[in-house]
Amino acid sequence: MCKCPKVHFYEVEFKLAGMNVVPTHKNCGDSLSEDQSSKFEKELIKHWGFE
Repeated sequence: MCKCPKVHFYEVEFKLAGMNVVPTHKNCGDSLSEDQSSKFEKELIKHWGFE
């Protein structure tokens, strides 16, 4: 799990882990924690305008 204090929208990439797509942090290469992934989802929805 990623231990970075703040993950920005542009620092996330998606990788395959078996048959699952996992959001990962570009700088450390670790998958996002549950809290970080929920914040990323909210930011992504806001960015796309689906609020």
